[in-house]
Amino acid sequence: MIKKTYNYFLLVAASIFFTGCSDLEVENYNDPNTEVVLSTSDGIRSLASGLFNTWFTQEQHNFGSPGPAMWTMSDWGTVTFANYATLDMSEEPRIFMDNSPSYAYHSVIQNYWQYMHKVITTANDILVGIDNGVEIGDNGEETMMVKGYAYFMQGLGNGYIGLVYDKAYPSDENTDYATLEVTDYKAAIVLAVSQLEKAINVFDNNEFVLPSEWINGNEFTNQDMSKLAHSFIARLLVYSARNIEQTNTIDWESVLYHSERGLTDDFNVEGDGNASDRRWMSWYKYYLARTSWGKVDMRVVNMLDENIPANWPEGGINDLPNEGRIISDDLRVQTDFQYDASNNRPERGLYRWSTYRYSRLDDYINANFFAPVIMMRKAEIDLFKAEALLRLNRLDEAANVINSGTRVARGGLPVVALDDENAIKNAITYERTIELPLTGMGIEYFDMRREGQLQDGSLLHFPIPAQQLEVLVQPFYTFGGVNPQFGTPNEDVSINGWFKP
Repeated sequence: MIKKTYNYFLLVAASIFFTGCSDLEVENYNDPNTEVVLSTSDGIRSLASGLFNTWFTQEQHNFGSPGPAMWTMSDWGTVTFANYATLDMSEEPRIFMDNSPSYAYHSVIQNYWQYMHKVITTANDILVGIDNGVEIGDNGEETMMVKGYAYFMQGLGNGYIGLVYDKAYPSDENTDYATLEVTDYKAAIVLAVSQLEKAINVFDNNEFVLPSEWINGNEFTNQDMSKLAHSFIARLLVYSARNIEQTNTIDWESVLYHSERGLTDDFNVEGDGNASDRRWMSWYKYYLARTSWGKVDMRVVNMLDENIPANWPEGGINDLPNEGRIISDDLRVQTDFQYDASNNRPERGLYRWSTYRYSRLDDYINANFFAPVIMMRKAEIDLFKAEALLRLNRLDEAANVINSGTRVARGGLPVVALDDENAIKNAITYERTIELPLTGMGIEYFDMRREGQLQDGSLLHFPIPAQQLEVLVQPFYTFGGVNPQFGTPNEDVSINGWFKP
């Protein structure tokens, strides 16, 4: 008998069965046909085939993603538009997150919570079906591929809940949903890492080629999937830290282990255009990088040229040296950034203004979404490796990773000395800031968070969405703000960050 998840959805995600999102088909666990689907080879295979797209849609495409708000909270990007809570979450001084069902942008945290749990529970059910003896494909030849893939998607679902929220309901195929209780985010990260490790074990011991439509445009071999799972483990280990103290206690040996086995090429998903039936497109990248929408925060402009202030001056552009044009030896200023002194909506705060936009993604923007969607750069994995080596006091090896990477190859910058700890550390921070923006959702925010650099009053994670709290009959709560401020300082809300207005 296939284990049903109806009780769990009553407890945790009853509001998944809403009708406000017409572009996603949600499995109805009250439907007796569900048990039939989960007991057949074709049914389980069909469910597995859509798992990554559900995760991708929330990470890259859906308007309800927390990604844009994280992007502005990190002071990497800036906007003067209110969409996706970007304006609210980048107020200066910071304000708290409005965690009420009536908040106009409540979907920023509600949708992500719901669909990540959809990914998790669907993957759980697939594994239950396989454990109950269902074989996938001709003579069961795809069974292990689907099993490893389901473990992989369990890890992504639980892991990203742990990255984004303060609490979680981590689960696997053996979970008794009727007795499942809330935990802190750390438990979700631990479970996610173990699930990704299970996936790696399957991938390393079974040959297959993943159908290209499962992760669009990629006929990944089992070895490719193993590298991808190692890379996501490195992400979870590093990005789950909420402050500098937790960052210092990361298991850097494990980060090194997984980064050494991670991606050896960039990870892209092939875009399929801009139309109502498209499934592989990224509004996240499109809106935050397109002309006249998102811009580069002056904090980043200052990193590229320290003569330019990190905040927009009271006297406007005339108070900026060289009218805010970056003078730098970094060649990426010419390829990844475009001077754009046009700004609008002064009533929403001049601190939102900037002289640059991010132009590295223009090929994607101009291709009407028929172009690769960058999900994870090889440079990100190399920088995990470099930081792990640095923290393990293997300075010369860390410097060699930096010097053989994007700093020199794309930036044309001088090599870093092999024995200069501060220079290596600064180079890692700089490369992560300049090289990785608008790839994986939240990278800029997670980095600032773990280094204790988020602007004072920024929330360090999102609360359980209000609509979920209503289901659980629990009081609403939230985080963030300066006055008033909600949450424990340095655990739920940032203090002593890079800037306090």
